[in-house]
Amino acid sequence: MITTTEIDLFDRYLRDDVVSNPMVGMSVVMTYHHEIIYSKGFGYRKLNPKKRITPDTIMSIQSITKSFAATTIMYLVEKNMIDLDEPLITYLPYFQTKNKKKSDSITVRQLLSHTAGFLGDIKIANLVCTNRTEIEGFKKWQEELGISNETINNIKSFEDITRYFKRIELAYAPGQGWKYCTDAYAIVGDLFEKVSGKSWHDYVLTNIFNKCGMTRSTLDPVKAKEDKDSARYYVMQEEVAFPTNPIAAPIGFIYSTANDMAKYLNAYMMDESPILTDKSIKEMKKKYFKVKVDLPNIHLEDMNYGLGWVTGKYKGQEIIEHGGGYTGVRSYVMMVPNEKLGIVVLTNYNEAKPVEICRKVLDLFLY
Repeated sequence: MITTTEIDLFDRYLRDDVVSNPMVGMSVVMTYHHEIIYSKGFGYRKLNPKKRITPDTIMSIQSITKSFAATTIMYLVEKNMIDLDEPLITYLPYFQTKNKKKSDSITVRQLLSHTAGFLGDIKIANLVCTNRTEIEGFKKWQEELGISNETINNIKSFEDITRYFKRIELAYAPGQGWKYCTDAYAIVGDLFEKVSGKSWHDYVLTNIFNKCGMTRSTLDPVKAKEDKDSARYYVMQEEVAFPTNPIAAPIGFIYSTANDMAKYLNAYMMDESPILTDKSIKEMKKKYFKVKVDLPNIHLEDMNYGLGWVTGKYKGQEIIEHGGGYTGVRSYVMMVPNEKLGIVVLTNYNEAKPVEICRKVLDLFLY
């Protein structure tokens, strides 16, 4: 049972150890047994002019979006429209890499769990962001990768990104290793749309946002940016480009609030989730024991990557979590399903350390 004393200790930690350090803005929400027990904003969503941040400020969540993307595929699994262990080419026959024979064996499960064999630094999905000219260092990054303007300009859909993989050399045999590949989740969007015949964006809105009561969440960057309570993003307190990438949205371009994200976590911890069956949620949390997962700043026992979620243990408790990062964005969410405890930390500055805040919750509230 979480007590008011423990919540006060957590609040004091945020004020004394986090907010007292140089920062811009941060919103923190904690949910316990499906009730929000802590919800506060610290600092500013915008520095010039100064505007206070709140738990309802719309912010980029970046790669936490991948759990939403995996959820859309699990819906199709429930409808018997996709088999996780079928080769991806069953559904996307035009998918291949330079190693066609090997990539023909890549399964849907391997795509979702980052065990498909892809390199971790393909970067094409981020290069197609529609405001790339505003991003400092973009041109240098593009030149280092040897990707032409023509190639980038010709990518206008999930399918185009899937077809780009024909240029990619596999780093290891499918299923024989683990490497986090952001670009793979653009293929997830393509897979969903080709199999379902529905818009990935529309499905997320109707069947995840609406069913979870996430009234201030969106995939529309214009809507997110123009909202009256929307964050801007900073590196060393200098404003940077707004994260915008509708072409590759499943990799990390949902905009939400800390309060809305708490509702999303609750949907995963309910006895009867409004978005997936219990069987599907258990499938997403399955571990790949033979696969070594190496993620910086995350120190869990028995750590693995399931389907759109990082899994592991802390103080003997099952932990489900995921983070997101982009220039000026650092976000993290974490669940302790057995305790029905969830924590959301969204920030709008590059120097933030939301993982440490989540770890503090575990240290305070797990015995």
